[in-house]
Amino acid sequence: MAVIKICGVCNDEIEDIDKAMLRRIRKGAMKFPGSKKEEMKKIHTLAFKFSNEKICEYCYLREMARLTTIMRIKAMENKDS
Repeated sequence: MAVIKICGVCNDEIEDIDKAMLRRIRKGAMKFPGSKKEEMKKIHTLAFKFSNEKICEYCYLREMARLTTIMRIKAMENKDS
């Protein structure tokens, strides 16, 4: 009997994901460069949550889009200063 995994964000069922892809994401997250920027730390944590199947792909992608948008806005603000 297969264990049904539930997303920690939206509480939907986590669909089966390619395990090789999850290993690559986890391996990439372990090599992730350290940063003092809050968004970079959140991206690192998010990658681990997704690769450990704690959150679904939809929530992962939605949060990645949000965090990268925040980073772009901050970069543009710093550029204008």
